[in-house]
Amino acid sequence: MLRYDTSMAATRWTPLPGMSVIAASGRDARSFLQGQLTSDLLGIDRHPGLLAAACNRQGRVLALLRLAAHGESVRVMLPRALAPALVAHLSQFVLRAEVRFESSASAVAGLLDAAPALEARAAAAGLTVMVASPERALLLGESDRIAELLHDVARTGVGDWEAACIADGEPMVYADTSGLWVPQMLNLDLVHAISFQKGCYLGQEIVARAQHLGRIRRRMLRYAGPGDAAPAAGAPLYLGPAPVAQVVRSAAAGRLECLAVVALDQCGELLGVAPGGSELVPADLPYAIPAAAFEAEEQPAG
Repeated sequence: MLRYDTSMAATRWTPLPGMSVIAASGRDARSFLQGQLTSDLLGIDRHPGLLAAACNRQGRVLALLRLAAHGESVRVMLPRALAPALVAHLSQFVLRAEVRFESSASAVAGLLDAAPALEARAAAAGLTVMVASPERALLLGESDRIAELLHDVARTGVGDWEAACIADGEPMVYADTSGLWVPQMLNLDLVHAISFQKGCYLGQEIVARAQHLGRIRRRMLRYAGPGDAAPAAGAPLYLGPAPVAQVVRSAAAGRLECLAVVALDQCGELLGVAPGGSELVPADLPYAIPAAAFEAEEQPAG
C-alpha cells in the first residue's frame, strides 16, 4: 500500500468533496465489475486504487473510477456528479447477478507526498487507502476520522491536488465530458487502466479494435502556461481562431496546467484558451506516447 520515502513534514492533504464513493457488494460484485470495466479486477487486492473505465457500447468512456477491495465488496470512487448515472448504467446489466450498489457516506481526502507511517495510522483508523501514484494517495472513510488522522499534516488546496494529477498524466471524466472519448484518447492504455488479456466487457470490441487495428490520432497531452483561471473540462483550446483540442482537466495553482485531447499532428503547437491565444505550451508527461501513433491515419474506432 503506501510505500513512500518522503518525510512526514512534506506530506500535505486536501478534502475532495467533489468525489463520491459507491459500495458494490454481494457474492458476484467482483465478477460483475470484471465484465463491465476496462481493468482486470483480479489484481485489485494487490493494487488498491486500481484505475478503470466504464464504457458504453460504442467504447466511449462514461466514467473513470478508482477501486479498492473492502472485504468481499468493492469501493468505487468517482466524481460525485457521475455517481447516480453510473449506478443506473451498471444496474441495466445486473440481471441475475448477486450485486448491489449503494451510495457510501465516505468522505475522500487526497494526500500529496504521503509518509509511510500513514499506512498503519490509516488502517488503524478504519480508512480505505487507494494508491494513485508514488506521490499521491487517497483516503476514504468518515470525515471525522480522516480529520483526526491528519490533524498534524499540513493542509493544501484542491488546485495543488489537481496540478499533481495533471503532472502524473492522469485523466478524469466529468459530467460534461462523459461519453466523449475512447480510452486510448485519454492514454488509459499507457497508465495500466486497460487489460487486453481479460475477457469481454462493455465496449471491449471497439477498444480492442482501436488498439490493434486502428490508429488513434487524438491523444491526451499536457500543456502549461501563465494564467489564474482554469478552463472547464470539455472547453476548447485554440490554434489561432480554430478550436483544435478539448480540456480533460485543468488547474490554476501558480500557473495554468491542463490535460487536453488534441490531434497528434498539432501536438507541438502553442495553444490558447481563447481564439488567437498562444499562452499554453506543450509540457512533459511521465510516460511516452507510442511513436506509431504519429505515423499512420486513424481507422474508425466506432
